[in-house]
Amino acid sequence: MSKKRILILTADAGYGHRSAAAAIEAALQELYNDRSEVSVINPMDAANAPEIIRQIEDGYDDLVVEDAGLYNLAYQIIDAPVVSNLVGAVTTHLLDDLMLQLIRDYHPDVIVSTFPIYAEPTAKALNRLGEEVTLAVVITDLANVENRWFSPSATMHFVPTPLIREQALENNIPATRIRVTGLPVDPAFGRDGDDKAQLREKLGWRVDAVTGLIVASPRTQQMQSIARVLDRAHIDLQLVFVCGGDERLYRTLKQEEWQGHFHLYGWIDNMPELMKASDFLVAKAGGLIVSEALACGLPLILSEMLPGQEVGNARYVVEHQAGAWAPGPVETLATVYEWLKDIPPQLETIQANARQLGDPRAAYEIAEGIWGLAGAAN
Repeated sequence: MSKKRILILTADAGYGHRSAAAAIEAALQELYNDRSEVSVINPMDAANAPEIIRQIEDGYDDLVVEDAGLYNLAYQIIDAPVVSNLVGAVTTHLLDDLMLQLIRDYHPDVIVSTFPIYAEPTAKALNRLGEEVTLAVVITDLANVENRWFSPSATMHFVPTPLIREQALENNIPATRIRVTGLPVDPAFGRDGDDKAQLREKLGWRVDAVTGLIVASPRTQQMQSIARVLDRAHIDLQLVFVCGGDERLYRTLKQEEWQGHFHLYGWIDNMPELMKASDFLVAKAGGLIVSEALACGLPLILSEMLPGQEVGNARYVVEHQAGAWAPGPVETLATVYEWLKDIPPQLETIQANARQLGDPRAAYEIAEGIWGLAGAAN
């Protein structure tokens, strides 16, 4: 029996799209390893990728950090229906030759997009080639996403929440082409393993202390100040700080003298272990990290967010009482105090809410759905 060829198109504007694609790839390989051939591709890595789109992706981090107001304005303008349709038409034209070449190179049975601009150019290229290839979209934020995510040409939209299902329906996507699955996270988040105490001992952390995990990246600005305030707050608190690829921040924090128990990491590949070993998370309201935390039952203190889709992510967490919005060091400290002051602490209730909201098996459900589409395509 020939292997099913599955092509996943992603992007590197932020970590979420790539990480979602990797989670789906891992789930497909685990479930159908000997029967599938999975390729994860960022079309912007191709030599013939349109330079203007590549520059937008390369400049994403600088834009969201240095001029969030401009990012917000661009987001709102582009998402307006008339402008969105115009931008979509231009993008489809620019990507036409690139998508044609990708389809010819990979001969996929199913194409999956984890980035909002690829579905329509892919559909147009398939139509030009006369290829009957199934197209699916996996949406990587929890609420209020760009309308460009929704494609009338896609056979299926795998959406993370009922809120996104409603938005898909408002964009004239038939209910039969929408499936609520949760947002795909690394399958390791859903696997049973060592308990919290065992993980802490393995990681060299204090076993008996309340532990806060702080995750930074080149797109965050306040995490260093938040760590300093929490470290000096005279709480019996263990802090774990992940720099997320920000080498300059790592070097700065390495030189500081910390008063409490402080563990510093640069780039890591064991986030499931760190989250499962922690009691709460301080992070930016990205769709991926929010979904990873919820998959672990880990309450979130969201201290930063991008205008647009991340506002929806933060609102989703707060409205379900799985975390708090605390935009700054003082607000974060106040939230930690509030969560820990009672006996039993509020933290336990919020952990239970997060656990109920999370979906650690989303990647498996999406993989199974994609596999079903691959079978239906032949």
